[in-house]
Amino acid sequence: MMDMTSSKDGQSPPNSKKTSKKPKYSKFSQQELPAWKPFLTPGWVIATFTAIGIIFIPIGLASLFSSGKVVEAEFRYDETCLSPDVAKDAVAYIKSDTTNKTCTHKWIVEQKMQAPVFIYYQLENYYQNHRRYVKSRNDKQLWRKSAELQTDHCDPVDKTEGKEPIVPCGLIAWSMFNDTYKFSIDNKDLTINKKNIAWGSDKNSKFGHEVYPKNFQSGGLIGGAKLNESVPLSEQEDLIVWDENSSITNVQKTVWEDRVRS
Repeated sequence: MMDMTSSKDGQSPPNSKKTSKKPKYSKFSQQELPAWKPFLTPGWVIATFTAIGIIFIPIGLASLFSSGKVVEAEFRYDETCLSPDVAKDAVAYIKSDTTNKTCTHKWIVEQKMQAPVFIYYQLENYYQNHRRYVKSRNDKQLWRKSAELQTDHCDPVDKTEGKEPIVPCGLIAWSMFNDTYKFSIDNKDLTINKKNIAWGSDKNSKFGHEVYPKNFQSGGLIGGAKLNESVPLSEQEDLIVWDENSSITNVQKTVWEDRVRS
């Protein structure tokens, strides 16, 4: 006699529970949660855009009026300072000790400027975001006096020929912009105040109050501007501004801000 509970040809009985791969049902996974669906009638759309216009049109007009009062003057002097012969052998020009590299230009801003006045310099096609350039520094040395000897990652501007540490070390500080500017009103020279041209967070958390320049720009090849060895790095705001690497090739840095004089 055949056993009725036995399977036929090794198959499971019809009543056995099958394992399902179907995920557990939920309104979230099936995107069936209740939601507000606005009914966009012509009147509702017109009223909405009218309200937005009432708010933002005055803001736009005020911004347009304010920007119209901005006076912007731009002067380019690299093409007039360097003769065409320099481009043929730029390295020889840089290394030459006898060639006078001082170039003086005078510009007059005809429009009247109201405070605040911001002065910037701009470099084009300057790859300040290059990987090797960005890494050529030591943040610990910039912040702590005790880390003066730490010149890791500063190659090739890390130590002098006498193996003395350079503070601040690295290509970034070594190549600091060194053009000089003077400003005058009615033939009276203005005192340039370098205070507050750098971010306060950089001055207070990246450059130490007890760290002073040492052996800086003392080698045979001078890269850029020199630093005052009697002033701590936290107060050398030209350096702090230059140290903020630009992410694009057109580098723009602050020279001076006049928020008082009109």
